[in-house]
Amino acid sequence: MKNLLTSAALLLATGLLAVPTIAQKLDIEKFHDVSGKAKRGYLEDVSVDNAAGKIDLRFITKSTTKEVASQTYHFDTKYNLLGVEEASIPMEKVKGYRGENYSKEAITIEATAAGVGFAAFAAIATPPGTILIRRRLIEYKWSWLGGGYRKRVKLLETIKPKTEAGGGFHYLSHVDDDATGGSLVLASENVRLTNVKGLKIGLHLLHFTKDAELDKDTYLDTDVAQSYVEMGAIGLDQDEEADDTGRPSPDVAIMLAYTKGAGKTKGLHPATEYQYLRVGAEGNVKDKLRVDSPVSAWLVNGFVPMADGGVLLYGPANAKTDDYYAEAMPTPTAGMSAEDSFKAKNFVLGKIKDGKVAWLTKTDLKEFEAKQQVPPGQKRTPDYTGKRFAINLASETPNGDIFIGGQNFKAHAGSNGGNKLLGTLTGTAGGSIGPTRSYGDMLLFHFTGQGALRAQYGVRRTENNATASMAPTSQFMRSTADGKAVFWTFFEMDGWRTVSGLTADGSKGGLFDPTERETISYPSVTRIDLGAATIGVQKAFGVTKEGKYYVSNKYSTLPIGASTKQIVFFGENKSGKTLWFGQLPLE
Repeated sequence: MKNLLTSAALLLATGLLAVPTIAQKLDIEKFHDVSGKAKRGYLEDVSVDNAAGKIDLRFITKSTTKEVASQTYHFDTKYNLLGVEEASIPMEKVKGYRGENYSKEAITIEATAAGVGFAAFAAIATPPGTILIRRRLIEYKWSWLGGGYRKRVKLLETIKPKTEAGGGFHYLSHVDDDATGGSLVLASENVRLTNVKGLKIGLHLLHFTKDAELDKDTYLDTDVAQSYVEMGAIGLDQDEEADDTGRPSPDVAIMLAYTKGAGKTKGLHPATEYQYLRVGAEGNVKDKLRVDSPVSAWLVNGFVPMADGGVLLYGPANAKTDDYYAEAMPTPTAGMSAEDSFKAKNFVLGKIKDGKVAWLTKTDLKEFEAKQQVPPGQKRTPDYTGKRFAINLASETPNGDIFIGGQNFKAHAGSNGGNKLLGTLTGTAGGSIGPTRSYGDMLLFHFTGQGALRAQYGVRRTENNATASMAPTSQFMRSTADGKAVFWTFFEMDGWRTVSGLTADGSKGGLFDPTERETISYPSVTRIDLGAATIGVQKAFGVTKEGKYYVSNKYSTLPIGASTKQIVFFGENKSGKTLWFGQLPLE
């Protein structure tokens, strides 16, 4: 199979193998203007009744202290306007509304920095990396711009937790639980010259409540010291939502590597031996198992839940088998982490299921290059280079194949100059900033259900502006009804726009949130044939000769019809005056 795919890739490159180019085409595209009141308001709710063939779009157009005015636009499922209905709605009936303001307490985890000069003496009592807990007050304010809450965080007092022996904990990683306001922290014990013999070499899982109380300390015993590799909630990277209430607390996965050891324990664990733990949000250990990596330095990047209950582990790795993880990691430099500087020769993918390793594979960069594909007509060939990779898509297809999608990125050291555009978009002042990333073209890895690489697809983004570079690009996949192909969709970020809020009389700007900025994007779609493992042409939608139409940030697609038969994109033009429906058949 490997030789067939490699040969096919060579024929594609030389033009001797024809690829069917089924161009994506909208079978229905409709445009409708809304009233000035709806344009100045916001889309509060979308209701779809497929059985009745109806779509209702409800806009909030005016607000008072007791009720809101609305306009509901009624459409059929061919996107023909049936009528507009005006009504008044009690405030408590507005979707998601729980009052203008509310707040909750939570904590945030920090670590002390290395001191210089006289401050270095303080490191004797508080070494660099010591855990500090800062209580925070999260204030939520309802925004009439988008029908949701915006949050602001106020930092309160700082607390330094201590071990039973009186020393501090050394920070390794943590995962915040936004559902409860607590935090799960992975830590080691600080070395204390007065109690070196009593130092425990194992790691601690510390669960702190929203009140900064340590309510659970789970000690992870070990015979040889371990290196921290990765810790994260089991799920894909997502943009932080403004309102976290009601979200379940996810399980957390941890990957540890063994050190070489010393004395009697030297070489007790091979350099390829890792340990995987799955723990509850409060630190109770559910799974703890050995993982034998095909190579010794594997930089696990994340943990993705799959439909069958398994968890995917993925990340770049080196080509050696005797180079312990701690020794293989480069030295951090001027605002750059060791992980961001790591350059690999392999990509390792594995699956944990039912408390054991289901499979584990490695793919070297030469194989990625040999199986590289781009849409027909695209000149540039973006590919995986072995550096840290931002992944925000993982999908299983009906034939059992696995897709991993994301972007290469460049890591940049922090500076004192600030980022004016970022400050404009987020409302933060310019000034000192920490390390940042700039995201590039789109990559999609196509594996068999057992982790063997079938193809690497690289798509050049059309939009490469500052907005598109500063955040990962949202993407998703849909399978066709016959299971023979998948449609890969991502959203091209074209910049941002300023939207105005509502006043009590429905006029522009003023009382609540005068203005707010939001990103604007349009869909770009390619079709992938699962049998042949080939990619078709790239096609953008919403871009017309008359202008551009951007998907709604809240309702980018509508659940109309069967999800295996069509994708329905929904949005508006930049001013918000004209609605856009685009129906793409999946065939």
